[in-house]
Amino acid sequence: MSARTYRRGFTLLEVMIATIILSLGLVVLLTSFANCQKVMQASQDHETAQYVLALGETVYPIPSPDLVTEDPLDDEQLNIKETSAEELLEDLDIPISDLPKDRRDELSAYTFERTVDEIDDDELKRAGYLYTLRTKVRWGSRRLREEERPKLEVLTLWRKQR
Repeated sequence: MSARTYRRGFTLLEVMIATIILSLGLVVLLTSFANCQKVMQASQDHETAQYVLALGETVYPIPSPDLVTEDPLDDEQLNIKETSAEELLEDLDIPISDLPKDRRDELSAYTFERTVDEIDDDELKRAGYLYTLRTKVRWGSRRLREEERPKLEVLTLWRKQR
């Protein structure tokens, strides 16, 4: 019998190559899972932001132009100060205590705000008396600077009656 017939199993080099290939595959797989989790969290954040936007638009609908008597830049119906999601729910008579605790905690980080962009009189006339309403839903820690907080922003054109 020759030495070849007794050889069974793998060499050390084959085991090391298989281990390296398996390790690379696991790294790629775990990285993909981590990226998937980030995308899912971002999707959930945007879904909640859409919900808060709908709450804000329900509590503070954009008024008809004939209902705005003062300058739109100063009008309280168009300019809504930053309002928490909890306040929006209260204004709609939805008891926040009825929501599950994790949903309450999630909504506590969200705010709604609407402003009218500044525009000079000449530009306003050229634009056909169109104002830009900027509605923002922000979330994340309020300790962060405004530009660091994630946000959903919606622009709406609104025409003032002359």
